[in-house]
Amino acid sequence: MPSHPTDLSPSEAQHFMSQLLDGELSPDDADRLHAFLNGNPEAMDWMESNQLIHDSENATPIIDVNSAWQNIEANLASQNPAPKKTGKLLHFPVLFQTLGYAAALTLFASLLWTSFISSPDANTERYAASESVVEYVDTEIPDASPIVYTDEASGWTVVWVTEMDPMPDETS
Repeated sequence: MPSHPTDLSPSEAQHFMSQLLDGELSPDDADRLHAFLNGNPEAMDWMESNQLIHDSENATPIIDVNSAWQNIEANLASQNPAPKKTGKLLHFPVLFQTLGYAAALTLFASLLWTSFISSPDANTERYAASESVVEYVDTEIPDASPIVYTDEASGWTVVWVTEMDPMPDETS
């Protein structure tokens, strides 16, 4: 199929430019592309910028990551010798160790003391003092009946409002 060398659309020309940079363009299509580029300076600028990008990507050296990492590890190992391994994760001065042991002992003793000293009567008094007292329940529900009780498991005061069924008229 004979075709005129300048019958390329801009999108076809860009496709041919991409193929040229990838080395996939046929000689006939390369001639058509060069004819198009000679007639379109903007397309030639675009092609030259793509060529620069393509050349810069190909000029980048390929680095072997494993060997580079081994070089870094070797440099770090030679600069910083490995610390002595002891059985302790953290190192605290003796004063701080003593204060920490004293604080832990005090906390343990106070927990034991409160568990032995507390009596059932004291727990009941504390529970009674913590109960909330509901004196009045206001609701906008007509013929509602409030029920107030303390939940034994959680100690919460529960207010339950139920709507009462209307009383049948006794005169009828």
